[in-house]
Amino acid sequence: MKSGLRGVFAPIVTPFRLADGEVDLPWLGRHVAYLKTHGCTGVIPCGTNGEAASLSVAERQAVVETTMAAAGDMLVIPGTGASALTDAINLTRHAFSLGVTAVLVMPPFYFKRPSDAGVIAWLQRLIDAAVPTGGRVLLYHIPQTTGVPITDGILKALHASHGDALYGIKDSTGDPAQGSHIRSTFPWLTYFVGNDHLIGAACRDGGAGSITACANVFPDLAGAVQQAAWSGGDVEAAQAILSEARTLLESYPLQPATKTALTEVAGLPPTAVRPPQVELSPEQSGQFLSALRASLPRWRALPAS
Repeated sequence: MKSGLRGVFAPIVTPFRLADGEVDLPWLGRHVAYLKTHGCTGVIPCGTNGEAASLSVAERQAVVETTMAAAGDMLVIPGTGASALTDAINLTRHAFSLGVTAVLVMPPFYFKRPSDAGVIAWLQRLIDAAVPTGGRVLLYHIPQTTGVPITDGILKALHASHGDALYGIKDSTGDPAQGSHIRSTFPWLTYFVGNDHLIGAACRDGGAGSITACANVFPDLAGAVQQAAWSGGDVEAAQAILSEARTLLESYPLQPATKTALTEVAGLPPTAVRPPQVELSPEQSGQFLSALRASLPRWRALPAS
């Protein structure tokens, strides 16, 4: 595994104003400040939890700029993948011009079942056109969403042609066997697990950390699992707490549930999702908040102020 990036990374949500559905940039700064005070290593704007596919290129650039301004010494790894290669190039160039730590790139996701050769060519052209010398790329493996897996063949080809830029991978398959395969077959890749339930196992097996939804609200719980894994602590106990929190979030539509939790736990103003995502119904919101309030004392000594 390459040295460098390690720890808890939050794939931050994108807030949309209740009044008009536009991106609420000041809200982002408050979210980043909350994460900073709760042990988050870095942030990932414009990922899946950030509803990146529902944002224009200009909106994504504004989100990254705002995140960078708020992050201070926190690491920032924007999601810059897109269906169109030209959009991905523009987003990646823009991100590196701001001084980001790295970029997270999903494969082109509209055309399903593309050949490995096509995906390899797309990624090679992106790196050649947009990644500066010394720039780092993490590939985003979430085939259940993109419909396009990051295969062994893709990883081997990119390692051969662009090994200096290909830094790591975020594995969001939720498949322990897939994670173990990637870590053992490609030890030169920095491995980030993308599923809260698997952080303990991945970090005990050489993983560099996590990029997971629950870190939006509870980066401290994810950090506790990582530290237990790396220091020989009680991984099972720490993982059980984090998994309980994640299970509650994913029992509801994840993006609106995460935003509702941030209002309750972090004191952030209410914020919306953008269609095709939908808000929690009043009944769902009441049930979710009741369960969250009942569990918080076990997850944290006190809710965040």
